[in-house]
Amino acid sequence: MAKDTDDKVSWIKEKVEEVAETIHKIDKEVSLQKAAFDDHLEQDERMFQEFRRMNDILQQNTDSLKEHMHRTDMLEGLITRMDERFSPIEMKHTKDMVIAEYRAERKQKIAKWLVFIAKVAGGITAVITIVMTIKSLTGH
Repeated sequence: MAKDTDDKVSWIKEKVEEVAETIHKIDKEVSLQKAAFDDHLEQDERMFQEFRRMNDILQQNTDSLKEHMHRTDMLEGLITRMDERFSPIEMKHTKDMVIAEYRAERKQKIAKWLVFIAKVAGGITAVITIVMTIKSLTGH
């Protein structure tokens, strides 16, 4: 009976050791899983911070775009009101002034060219006169 009791105690010890070893393996695996999960949580936190930063930038850009669109609308309205303000008489007067300025500038350019051509012609005439005078004096 003592041997039978020793065998049972030995068997129980083996089973307890097997259970302890299994628990140790499970504990080790849980620790590894916890470390991986903690790394994953840290990465999620970094990604969330980056998401918030990008979201803030997007919000600033959206606000800036809204302000730009508002100013563009105001400018378009101002231009439309200015266009409506001009009457046909004002438009004709403005058109006539532009045409008159163009004609005056064109006349000035033509006058400058005519003066230049006259100077060139005068120079050529002077050269011909000198040549003719020299020929008559030399008798050739």
